[in-house]
Amino acid sequence: MKKEAERMKRAGKMLVIGLFSLLLSGCMFTTPETSLYRLPKLAGEYESLESQIDALLTNGAEYAAPTSGSNLQSVQMIDLDGDGSEEAVAFFRRASDKKPMKIYIFKADGDSYERYAVIEGTSSQIYSVNYADLDGDGLKEILVGYKSSSDVQGLAIYPLSPGTSESLLTTGYSRYANLDMNGDGKQELLIICSDEESTARVDYYDWDDGALHAKSSLRLSASVAELSRLTAGTLTGGENALFVTGVTGDNLTVTDVLALKGGRLQNIALGADANQVPAEEIFLGLFPRDENSDGVTEAPKTRPLQRFDRESELQYYVVWEQYSIDGTVTDVQSCFHNVADGWSLVLPDEWDKDHLTVERSAGSGETAVTFYRAGEGGLREKLLTVYTLTGEAREGLANIGSRFVLTQQVEAVYAARIGDAWNITLDEQSLRERFSLITAEWTMGDN
Repeated sequence: MKKEAERMKRAGKMLVIGLFSLLLSGCMFTTPETSLYRLPKLAGEYESLESQIDALLTNGAEYAAPTSGSNLQSVQMIDLDGDGSEEAVAFFRRASDKKPMKIYIFKADGDSYERYAVIEGTSSQIYSVNYADLDGDGLKEILVGYKSSSDVQGLAIYPLSPGTSESLLTTGYSRYANLDMNGDGKQELLIICSDEESTARVDYYDWDDGALHAKSSLRLSASVAELSRLTAGTLTGGENALFVTGVTGDNLTVTDVLALKGGRLQNIALGADANQVPAEEIFLGLFPRDENSDGVTEAPKTRPLQRFDRESELQYYVVWEQYSIDGTVTDVQSCFHNVADGWSLVLPDEWDKDHLTVERSAGSGETAVTFYRAGEGGLREKLLTVYTLTGEAREGLANIGSRFVLTQQVEAVYAARIGDAWNITLDEQSLRERFSLITAEWTMGDN
């Protein structure tokens, strides 16, 4: 075990040395004169920091990097005080101490780094770390998510202060978000946790006399286990809001929209009278976002289309909706989100969605999705066909007859053919602008 521990220490040290090497190599992209003057100084700074980290490792500490979120390194370089110089934040565990978790903050001082502060905790694991200027004083607070051996999570917020830092707030949590909800230039906290009935509850914390205090709470539509994503967004009037999306095991989704109304946290997805219950809908992998780039956040709502026939799979289209602070919902845009073939199409407003049906047929190297306008007596008028071509002859097939290319990738060509019943003034280029490929949304994990 001792040999293994020494091996892990050496490996960790080499990782940090590699990080410093990359940081140093970045200086070579400046002008030659600047490189000559800066390189020795940076080498001295990082040698000093490496020496202090090595001393911690020698004295029984081990690296303990956060396990979730976007900041996962054992040593993180970030400007915490806004002076243009990066501080080093290093994460360690010393198992023999009463407070085994250690977060050391080193500040640059001339040609060296000096220890500035230490944060200590009793938990067995650092789950996540985030940095944000919550109180608007120009200094970033450090938001640390802890996890105990029993998987209980706690959130502690520390100021940037010398010596041993004491937390501004310590509380249990499952998820949290920090954003300026009331427009006062300070960031408030929305902390989600389970209540006595195992449903999710959000507590709203605001600043009062330099401290964070719980101001109001409300229940969410999803349970903590069903929470999928928290999205900071904007309402139609410019107010900030938090969109909370839950996804069930049955692939159903529901979104709450949290905003301040009359100084209290409200779920405006409940409608203007606050009596509506947000409906669960089919989840297509979409989350709230600014879909049409107008500065307002839209939430996706799935709607069923008419079945093509009794045997065909039920298809859906997506309506992107905006919210106002009084709970009014406005439909902004609708699209057909084709997860199976990896593309999306903004549907023309002129199409009557109540009489729209879609047929998908798949063959060797070619998949066709055809949109029809359904008429009386089972009659259908073909509006548009979109092809996904993957065979060796895909480029030739994309231009057969009246087909034209929408876009192409290395292994696929996407083409279209406008039907005879098309009565909308759109040319090929306009259709290309409505068409897009679905890209996976990559996230760094929970906080």
